[in-house]
Amino acid sequence: MGMVVSRVQIITGVVLPRQHIDRIRAGLSHVNAGVSAWLWGQHARFALWLPVLLAAGAAVYFMLSWEPSVTWAWGAGMVVVACVTARLVWGTGLLVRIGSGMAGACAAGALLAWVQAHHMPPFPDLPRRAVHLSGQVLDVDAQVLRDGTQAWRVRLADVRFLDGINIGMPPLRRALLLRLRPDNACMPVPGDTVLARVMLSPPAFPALPGGYDAQRRAWFDGRAGSARALDGVICLHGQAPIGMSSRIASVRQAVARRIRTALPGVRGDIAATVLVGADGVIAPGVRDAFADAGLAHLLAVAGLHLAIVMGLVMAVVRMGLALSERAALFWPCRQIAAVCALLAGGGYVIITGAHLPAQRSLFMAGLAVMALMAGRRVMSMRALAMAVTVLLCLNAENVVELPLQMSAAAVMALIAGFDALRPYLSAWEHDMTWWRRAGAWLAHPLLASVLAGSACIPIGMAHFGTVQPWFVLANLLAVPLMSVWIMPWGLAAFMLLPLGWEKLALLPMGWGIGLVAWLARQVACLPVAHIRMPAISNGGLALFFAGLCWLCLWGGRGRLPGFVPVVLALLSPWWVARPAVMVSPDARMAGIAAGHMILTGPGGHPDPFVLQEWQRVTGQDAGLLPDYGRQGPVSCQAGACRVRGRVGDIVLLLSVSRPGQALCRDARMVVNLSGQAGCPDVPVIGRFDIWRNGAHALFAPYDGGVTVWADRQVRGTRPWVMRPGGAGMPDLPLARTE
Repeated sequence: MGMVVSRVQIITGVVLPRQHIDRIRAGLSHVNAGVSAWLWGQHARFALWLPVLLAAGAAVYFMLSWEPSVTWAWGAGMVVVACVTARLVWGTGLLVRIGSGMAGACAAGALLAWVQAHHMPPFPDLPRRAVHLSGQVLDVDAQVLRDGTQAWRVRLADVRFLDGINIGMPPLRRALLLRLRPDNACMPVPGDTVLARVMLSPPAFPALPGGYDAQRRAWFDGRAGSARALDGVICLHGQAPIGMSSRIASVRQAVARRIRTALPGVRGDIAATVLVGADGVIAPGVRDAFADAGLAHLLAVAGLHLAIVMGLVMAVVRMGLALSERAALFWPCRQIAAVCALLAGGGYVIITGAHLPAQRSLFMAGLAVMALMAGRRVMSMRALAMAVTVLLCLNAENVVELPLQMSAAAVMALIAGFDALRPYLSAWEHDMTWWRRAGAWLAHPLLASVLAGSACIPIGMAHFGTVQPWFVLANLLAVPLMSVWIMPWGLAAFMLLPLGWEKLALLPMGWGIGLVAWLARQVACLPVAHIRMPAISNGGLALFFAGLCWLCLWGGRGRLPGFVPVVLALLSPWWVARPAVMVSPDARMAGIAAGHMILTGPGGHPDPFVLQEWQRVTGQDAGLLPDYGRQGPVSCQAGACRVRGRVGDIVLLLSVSRPGQALCRDARMVVNLSGQAGCPDVPVIGRFDIWRNGAHALFAPYDGGVTVWADRQVRGTRPWVMRPGGAGMPDLPLARTE
C-alpha cells in the first residue's frame, strides 16, 4: 500500500499529510479485505467454473483466423503445467488460486481443441466426375426429401474408387455419406458392401463470411463429403465383418421398420424417432410445425426422454420389489431400482444412436445414481459441471455446436432456477391450503418450461434466427402427455417386440402422438408463432453465455449483474451491421438487402441452403431481383443491378460480362458474376476472386466506402478449411520401400 501511495505522490507532485496517507491505506485495506471475503465466500463454487473456462479456451481457438503452430501448443502446455504447479505450491493465496485456475483452464481448453483438430486425417481430394465406388455400410437411415419421397442415406467406410487412376489406391480414411435414389431396389444393411456409380461433393463452404461452417463439422465428424447415387446400387451381403456398432445399427433399422409397419404415417415416424432415434423419417412440414410451436426438442432424443425412461423403470422396479416382504424389509430397494434404471437408460441411449445431448444426460444420470447410493444430493450443478467437462475433453469441438450449447444452457437454468425457488415451492407443497398444494404441483412443469425455454431462446436466435413465443403454452400440454402416456406405451412396445405383439402398445402410443402433432399444428398457426430475427453473432452468443453462467453459477445477490450481458446479447443483432450484398461461394447466386427483404438472382430458383443461411443471418424474407425496374435501393436492367448508397453505388453484374459507361457512373464497387471485367479505377470482385476466397459480403456504411469481407479472410488457414474449389489431399498410395 505504501508503494501505491508513493507512486501517487510522484505522479501528481502533491505531498499528502501523514494522516491522509494513513486513511488511504486503511480504506484500501478495508476494500481489499471486503473483496477477499466476498471471493472466499464463493470458493465452494470455483470448481463449477472449470467447464466454462475450458469452453472459453476452446472457443477462442475456433474463433482464430490463423492456425497456431506446434510451438504455440507447447507454450499452452507449459502454461497448464505452470498453473498446476503454482496451485500446488502457493495454493493458499486467493489471487494464486483464481489466477492459476483461470489461466490454466483456458489454456487447457485451447490445447484440447488444437490436439483434437490435428488428430483428424486430412480431407481427401474427391473426383469431380461420375465414378464407381465400393464401401462398407456402417449405418443406414431413411431420409424424407422436400418433395415427400423417401431415400436411404448410407454412411460408408473403407471407400475405394474403381475407375481410371483411382484403381489400386488405398481406401479413404474418412467416411462418406451416400444418398440412394428413391426408387432403389436394394435396401442395404450395416455390414454390407455397396457398389454404386455416384457423383461426389466435398463439404460445403460457408454461404457467407462468418456463417455456419459445414467443413469444420465434417472435419471433426470424420466425413470426407457426400455422394449421390446415379443408378441403382448393388448390395453384397456378408462381404465384410460386422462390428458391434454395425450390429446395433442393424437392430435400430429393424426396430424402426417394425414400428413404422405397425404404426404407419406421421405417428409411426415420430414413434420411430423417439424410440430408436430415426429422426430422418419425419417429413419437413411436420418438423417445421414442431419447431414453430417450440416442441422441436420432443423430436430429439435428449435429457427429457432419458429422464422419462429411467423414471418409469425405477418406479416399476421399486414397486415390484415392494411386493416381496423380504425385499422390502432387508434389501436396498431404492438403490437397486436406481441401478436398473441407469442400465435401462444406457440401453436407450445406445439404441437411439448415442447423440451428444443423450450422452450428457446419461453421464449426469450416472452421477445421480452414485449420489443416491452414497446418500448425497441427486441433482446438482457439480454433476452438470463434471458431465460437460468430460464431454469437452472427449470432443472440444462441441463447444461451438448447437446440441451441447442448448443442452448445457437448459439444464443449468433448470438447476439454478429450482435451487432459487425451492424454499417457496417447498412452503406451498406443505401448506394446509389445498389450492396452494395444487399450485405447487402445477408450478413445476410451468417453471421447467419457462426456465429451459428462456435459456434456449438466445441460442435459437444464434443458430436459427427465429423465436417461438408460444413455447410455454405448447410445452405445458405436450411434455406431460409425453411423460405419462407416450413414453410408457413406447417402453411397453419394446417389451412386446420379442413376442411380435408391439402393435398392442404402439396403437395407444400413436393416439398420444397424434394429439401432440395436432397441438403442434394448432400452436404453429397462432399469430406470431414464428418470428424471424437477425441471428446473434458469435460474440453476442459468448456474451450471453457469460451472463448466464454468472447468473447460475455465482451465489447470493452478486449473481444479479449477470442479467446485463444477457440483455446486451439479446439486443446485439440490431447493433451489428448487416451486409448490403452477398455472393454465394460458387458465384452462382447473389443477394441484395432491400428493406425487409433479400432479393436474389439470377434466375427464379435460388439455392435453398444458401438462401436459408442468408435469411438466418439477416432475419429478412426472401424475394427475387426484378428483371427491369426498381425496388427500394435496387434498380435492375438487362442482367445488371445497382445498389444505391449515400456516397456511391455497388454494381452487380448477373449476366453481363462488361459494364457500360452508364453503369460505371458513381460506382464504388463492381461484383461481376459472369466475368472479371469491371469499371475503370473501380475495385472489382470477379468469379476468380470468389473461387479463391469463397463467399463475399459487402457492407456499405454511411460514412463512405464499401467494406468487403471474404470467407477465407474470416476463417483463415485452418486444418478444416479446404483449398479453393474444395480440393483436398490426393489419395495416393504409400511409396514402396527399397
